[in-house]
Amino acid sequence: MSLNFLKKINKQAGFASIYILTFMILIFHEAIYTPDTYSYLHASIYRSPGYVLFVKLFQFIFQGYFNFFTVAFQLLLGLFAVHLVRTKVSKVLKLHILSELIFLGLLIFPFFGPLYIANNICSEGLSYPFYLLCIAFTVEFLDNYKLKSFWLLLGSFVLLALTRGQFIVLPIIVAVIYIIKIKKLALKKDHLKKIVLLLLIPFVISLMDKTYHKLKDNLFVSTPFTNICLSGAAFYVSEASDMHSLTNEDDKNIFEDCYNFLDENGWMLSSKERDSYKDYYKHFHDNLGKICNYTVHDRGTEYFLNRGYSMAEAHVGIENSSGNIVRVLIKNNFEKWIKLYYSNLIHGFKSELLMLFMVLVFILSGIKFFMSNNKYVLYLFLFSSLILSNALIVAIACHSIMRYLFYNYSLFFLIFIILFKLLKHEKKA
Repeated sequence: MSLNFLKKINKQAGFASIYILTFMILIFHEAIYTPDTYSYLHASIYRSPGYVLFVKLFQFIFQGYFNFFTVAFQLLLGLFAVHLVRTKVSKVLKLHILSELIFLGLLIFPFFGPLYIANNICSEGLSYPFYLLCIAFTVEFLDNYKLKSFWLLLGSFVLLALTRGQFIVLPIIVAVIYIIKIKKLALKKDHLKKIVLLLLIPFVISLMDKTYHKLKDNLFVSTPFTNICLSGAAFYVSEASDMHSLTNEDDKNIFEDCYNFLDENGWMLSSKERDSYKDYYKHFHDNLGKICNYTVHDRGTEYFLNRGYSMAEAHVGIENSSGNIVRVLIKNNFEKWIKLYYSNLIHGFKSELLMLFMVLVFILSGIKFFMSNNKYVLYLFLFSSLILSNALIVAIACHSIMRYLFYNYSLFFLIFIILFKLLKHEKKA
C-alpha cells in the first residue's frame, strides 16, 4: 500500500469527519421560522414553485415530523453539494490541502449563524445546494465537455432557477465562456446544440413558472414580485410631480397613495438632507422592507382587492402596476437612482476598492481568456462573472444583504488563489 494512497485515505476521512460533525451539530438545532416561511407554507402566488412544492411534499409525507425531516434533508443535500463542488474545483485547480480546507470552511459557513440556511425553512435551504451543484457541473463541463456533465448542469440549473430566480443569467454566462473557449468549433453540430440549449433554458424556466401558476392560481403569469422589489429604490428617489408622467389611472392612484404614505413616515430620500449617498443608502437599506412590502405591495394589493379582484389577481395587478410606475420613476429620477444603486453595490462588496478590483479582474481575465485557452484564466473569468452578475442583479432588485450575496463568498477566495497561481507561474517563466 503506497504512502500516497494512505495520505488520500486520511484526507478523505478528515473531510468526512467535518461533514459528519457539521450534520450532528445542526440536526439538533431547531427549525427556524421567519416571516418568509409562512408564504412558502401557504403557497403564496408571489413565491416561486421550487421551494413551495418541496415543503408541500414534505408536509404531506412527514406531517408532524415535517421540521426534523426538512432540516435533515436540507443538511444532507447541502453537504453533498459542498462535497461535490469542493472535489471538482480542487481537482481542476489543483488546490493545496490548506487551500482546500479554507475553501471548505467558506462553503460550510452559511450552514451556521447568522444564516443557518439548512435549519431555516426558507428557499436558501435548497437554492444554495442547487447553486453549488451548478458550479460543480459547470467547472466539470468546461474542463471535459462531457455530455453527462452538461445534462447535470442543465438539470441543477432548472431546480435552482425554479427555487430562486436571481440566478437566471447563469446559463448565458456559461454559454458565452463555452463559445470563447471552443471558438471556431462553436458552429459544429454537437457544440451548437449545447450552446442553443444553454441560451434557451431561461425561456423554458419562464414557461414552467407560468404553467405552475396557471395550474395553481389559474393565471398564466410569471411569479409576481420582481417589480415590487424594483419599486423600492424607484419610490425612494421619486418626487410628487412624477405622478403627472403616469398615464394609467390605477398607476396614478397607487403612486399617489404610496408616495404620500412614504413621505408621511419619512421613508424617502427627500425626507431629510444627508451628507452623502452613503448616508442616503443606509436610510434606504434600513427602510426597504417598509417601502416595498409594507407600502407598495400591501397597499397596492389592498387597492386591487377593493376593486373586486381576487387575492391572486390583486398580487398580479400590483406587480404589473409597479412595473409601469418603476419605469417612469427611474427615467424621471435617473441621476439619484443610479447614485443610490452604486452605493448599494459598494455596500454589497463592503469596499469600493474590492468592487473595482473585481471589475478589473473580470475585464482583464476576459481579454486574456479571449486570446488564450489558459485553464486558470477561464475560471478566473467564470468566477468573477458569477460574483459581479449576482451583485448587479441584487443591487437592482433590493438591498445588498448577506442573504442574497453569500452564495459567492467562497469564489472570492478561489479568485485570489488563481491569481496567486498565475503570478507564481509568471515568475517561474
